[in-house]
Amino acid sequence: MRASSSVALVPGPLPCPWGRLSRAIATRKSLDWLRANVPSLSWALVISGQDYPVRTMASIESELATTPYDAFLRHFRLDGDPAEDVHPWQTTGRQRYLYRRRLPGSARSFPLPLRRPNPFRDGSGLYAGGNWLNLSARAVDKMVDSPLNEPMLRYLRNAPLPDEAWAATIALNGEPELKVMNDRRRYIRWPGRSQHPATVGPDDLPALAACTDFFARKLDLTAWPEACDVLDDLAEAKDRPRPLVSPA
Repeated sequence: MRASSSVALVPGPLPCPWGRLSRAIATRKSLDWLRANVPSLSWALVISGQDYPVRTMASIESELATTPYDAFLRHFRLDGDPAEDVHPWQTTGRQRYLYRRRLPGSARSFPLPLRRPNPFRDGSGLYAGGNWLNLSARAVDKMVDSPLNEPMLRYLRNAPLPDEAWAATIALNGEPELKVMNDRRRYIRWPGRSQHPATVGPDDLPALAACTDFFARKLDLTAWPEACDVLDDLAEAKDRPRPLVSPA
């Protein structure tokens, strides 16, 4: 890759297959590198190659500079009372992380009759959500330095799809206590009961124009070649003052 003042490669890249613990390890490693190499770090946003901004960078930066929150990330409690669940996915997540164990060297797992021994003590709990994080510098410090990191990573090595539980659990346990908004700031549309988000297309434009999310995912430029230009125009339109409408 050509040298650039705005692009850097974190040394020692890790392969990150879908649903593996290496994604959490790579994220933590990248945050550690970022903290060490960007003295003026204020926020770190984790995105993928299939994300695209639907707001201008100036608009996103302005919100992050003034928000009272330390982080934006989606999260659900998994080890609490099932009667207090707020989303059907919590049942799946509870079974996945507390009552299943992954076979060594395999993506397959098997059910357990009892809850797995876990590192959650003294009021700490198990949370899960996703990998799309928006973290202030204060939150980055916690994600890198939390003493729960090593026991949590050991616990997740034997869990199916371990990558979705690390970030939320670290952010929401221990000191310093972070003010976290339960919102990933990503426009994602889930079709029916599919396990994969829909590809963003022209039909999503009305919802994208109305949303306050930072990014849309997932984009496929082979299916929608004009997507980048269209979404750039949409983001800029959000920044333009809206005309006042006088009452009739």
